[in-house]
Amino acid sequence: MKAKIQVVGIVCLLMFSSAQSQQIWRTCVIVIDGDTILLDGNEIVRLIGIDTPETKDPKIPVQYYGKEAYEFTKRLVEGKKVRLAYDLNKKDKYGRTLAYVYLEDGTFLNAEIIKQGYGFAYRHFLFKYFDEFKQYEREARENEIGLWSDGGGEESAEAYENESDLVYITRSGKKYHKEGCSYLRGSKIPLSLEEACKRRYAPCSNCDPPECKMAQMQGLHHGSALRVQRIYR
Repeated sequence: MKAKIQVVGIVCLLMFSSAQSQQIWRTCVIVIDGDTILLDGNEIVRLIGIDTPETKDPKIPVQYYGKEAYEFTKRLVEGKKVRLAYDLNKKDKYGRTLAYVYLEDGTFLNAEIIKQGYGFAYRHFLFKYFDEFKQYEREARENEIGLWSDGGGEESAEAYENESDLVYITRSGKKYHKEGCSYLRGSKIPLSLEEACKRRYAPCSNCDPPECKMAQMQGLHHGSALRVQRIYR
């Protein structure tokens, strides 16, 4: 009986230790941008599922509300303990860690940035909180919070959406659709217009989505490698 109790005790201890090992706390050393942070150990983390206006891209000027988004993330997380959770891909093409970031008080950093109107929900591919993040953005927009407060966010969103040209396909169909199309009732898989063209999907005649651009068609004709999805920047 005593031996059995000892075994149970050891099992419980191992389970506790395993749980503890999954709660590894790191320190955010610096906030690089509204959606990118640097942790101890020189690990750069790109927040999954969000896009904030750019402030550090040398190719483009600082975007509308970029500085405010950077300052918000800085106030929220710089110098604080965080833990990471992951999705399907743990690294991007630049070697940065892709993660959901949680603070010690339970704040879900990725979600909070969108809720407070400092960023957009990422729409280029599916991730765990895809629907939730879209809803948070919709609510921030309706409540005119953050970058949505004076109309500037609408212009940024229009540019962002035009850049992505997001469309949807179904599991078995051969056409791509706009959001809200009646043919998406059974299944709904988001992807970029560019990728839909690459896969030779045809536009739906019912919802009239954007057509493949000439450059995309030329790229297909010449066998050029098209970008499958916009990489986090």
